[in-house]
Amino acid sequence: MALEDAEREELETLRAERAIHRVMLAYARGVDTCDFERVRDCFHADARVEWGDWYRGSRDEAIRWLSETIPSLDGTLHVFGSPWIEVDLPSGTARCETYSINSARYPRDEAGGVVQNVAGTRYYDDFELRDGHWRIVRRRNERVWVQNTRDHVEEPPVRARREH
Repeated sequence: MALEDAEREELETLRAERAIHRVMLAYARGVDTCDFERVRDCFHADARVEWGDWYRGSRDEAIRWLSETIPSLDGTLHVFGSPWIEVDLPSGTARCETYSINSARYPRDEAGGVVQNVAGTRYYDDFELRDGHWRIVRRRNERVWVQNTRDHVEEPPVRARREH
């Protein structure tokens, strides 16, 4: 039984959305594990990257900047919500907006204090399908809010359970 044109288009759109969603997750995993080749694979070679006020430039310069910056932290964590993806199959392009909560833990300072930075961020990505691969051609992000804590407690105290 052959698929109707509308069903075929819907299936291709779902495949594109899944591929784009996987790129978003690969980016988060790559940054958080310092796997910068994985991060590089999320972008086409000619991609432009704009990370707020911190960085603007090419993909390869962005990867170099990340590889010099992220390993100096005690750890990062990117938690992405479900992306909003708008696919234009005939043009092989898509727009993606993803909300994220990002966390970075800074090394102890001279006084022994620790800063934990947590930020709400929106990622705005333009994707293109080239040679069968959906990848980012332009990334912009915007911090919506930031919360820094100092002298973070390793584990909160456990309270006794109440019997009901």
